[in-house]
Amino acid sequence: MSAGRALACAAALLAASPSIAASSAREASADHHHHHAPADNAPEPAPDDRDRERIVRMQSALREIIRNGVLGRVRVGMRVVEARTGRLFYSQRDGTLMDPASNQKVLATTTALMRLGADWRFRTELTGLTPTADGTIVGDVYLRGNGDPTFRSGDLDALAGALARRGVRSIAGAVVADPRRIGADEPLVDDESAPDHGIEPIEATEDMPPGKLSPRVPLVVNHGLMLVRVRPGAEAGRPAEVTTMPPDPSFVIHNGAVTKPKRRSRVTVKLSINGSRIQIDVAGRVSAESGGVVFRRRVPHQALYAASLMRASLQAAGITVRDDARVEPTPPQRSGHVLPLLAVHESAPLGILLRKINKDSDNDYAERVLEAAGAEVYGGAPSGEKGVRLLREVIGELGLPPGSYVPKNGSGLGHANRITADAMSTLLRTLYLDPRVGPEILQSLAVSGVDGTTRNRFKGSIAAERVRAKTVTLHGKSCLSGLVGDGSDVLAFSILVEGIRGRRLADVRGAQVSCVNAMMRYVYETGEAPRPLDLARAGAATDLESGGASEGEDDVAATPAPAGAAAQSHEDPIDAYLRKQRDAAATPAAPAPAPAATPPAPPPAPARRIPPRGVW
Repeated sequence: MSAGRALACAAALLAASPSIAASSAREASADHHHHHAPADNAPEPAPDDRDRERIVRMQSALREIIRNGVLGRVRVGMRVVEARTGRLFYSQRDGTLMDPASNQKVLATTTALMRLGADWRFRTELTGLTPTADGTIVGDVYLRGNGDPTFRSGDLDALAGALARRGVRSIAGAVVADPRRIGADEPLVDDESAPDHGIEPIEATEDMPPGKLSPRVPLVVNHGLMLVRVRPGAEAGRPAEVTTMPPDPSFVIHNGAVTKPKRRSRVTVKLSINGSRIQIDVAGRVSAESGGVVFRRRVPHQALYAASLMRASLQAAGITVRDDARVEPTPPQRSGHVLPLLAVHESAPLGILLRKINKDSDNDYAERVLEAAGAEVYGGAPSGEKGVRLLREVIGELGLPPGSYVPKNGSGLGHANRITADAMSTLLRTLYLDPRVGPEILQSLAVSGVDGTTRNRFKGSIAAERVRAKTVTLHGKSCLSGLVGDGSDVLAFSILVEGIRGRRLADVRGAQVSCVNAMMRYVYETGEAPRPLDLARAGAATDLESGGASEGEDDVAATPAPAGAAAQSHEDPIDAYLRKQRDAAATPAAPAPAPAATPPAPPPAPARRIPPRGVW
């Protein structure tokens, strides 16, 4: 099918969808007072339909799971369609606007891919005057980016190494961070009204460097985070030992923490700006019997932090830098002249970054990518407002009517985004049929029981390795949307669940897996005798949602990794710490006792696998 026919088909399908705006409020009110599931829509196949029996079996199984289990006591929006034709198999409350949470990332990544292309890369540049014969750069060097969320202190080391290889030995000036996006020369302004996606704005002080900005400036290193390690001193009564990761001698450390014998550690760590330097204030007590504690803290001025770390990398590479780091725009050059490019770093291509966003559900990557796309299209500084404006434009082009979704950001954070199960499943079907962006988006989704947030889901079930999906488990919500099947029988589905309380979450995830198992059984039965379907909680393990490494701060101290562990693995200290956090969070709980009798698992389909690349 051509791209044009695919899009036309998707548009026609959406045009036939019921109006959702009025029904949403009515159903929400009704759900508040009634616990029974609303009537579903499962069109009965014609008597001469060769697939009649397996369709009816799937519809009956879905109805049983939704009405007679935990899903009957929560709010469910669901739609299942055939991806190739758009034929509706099952729906319930599919026109109701619900919170998509991280399913929103599919809309954001589709938007970025449509406008930027799979080969687009984030870029960070170091510019300055050409070095003299004796290796001196006379003046400042300028560090500038366009919002790369993957940029790390190791990449700064690489930039410094590139200068050293060019013979640079000294900089008779400073490292200056230009907080504007590469290619945008807008003046610096205080943008108090810009969306900040839940991140607190920086409070202005008399010591704040000029040009106070949102924390989401387009120049960020190590997710904008600093790790502060507090260890006991040599003996009780001595000051604690405080170090930062990454280290930088320009950081101002005010250490008020004291070593105490046989007492529980209680330490506070706060970061602020002191002139042109970053100040770390540590207070409290640390136990002499502990190995120390590590805190993750957001640096209050991202651009200054980047400049400080760049200066430290240059010094480590043997390049002396005369002045302290600072933040200001690159000075305008004469017409037709630009500062020479001294070194450059480029991220992985967008097609690869999408996998980090959709497979691992990284919030910061999702926001940065959507903001960058908005800035590239509309110009000026990256902002959430521009990203959402572009998302509306692109998703509208793909056929979704404006009333079927309400976008507020790219990650799904917060509770303001909305979408219907109808719109979500239709978008996935449209992507499945669209050769322009479909293969890249589908490859970026987690594969059931294999990778991403679904690597713990579906294991041991008939749908293992045969589902590409986006999951979310967040604040009383659990959403699962994707494509299941292979060959010519692929189903697009969306299961949006709200109103989960307490321990029901695991049961809800198990019920979602059972729904997808019912769909998968339809796919490979192909009219054969029915196979047994296990409606138990197989494959209902916890989603491995990273939550976005840079969202928020750790107020609870964590035990540090052994000294040198990150260096031995050539892993950035920030990444090493965050990886250990995710690994610890993903450690499964002790398995529940096995039931007295477990029905045998159905045999796997002989040779049906999701291909490693391309559309099914």
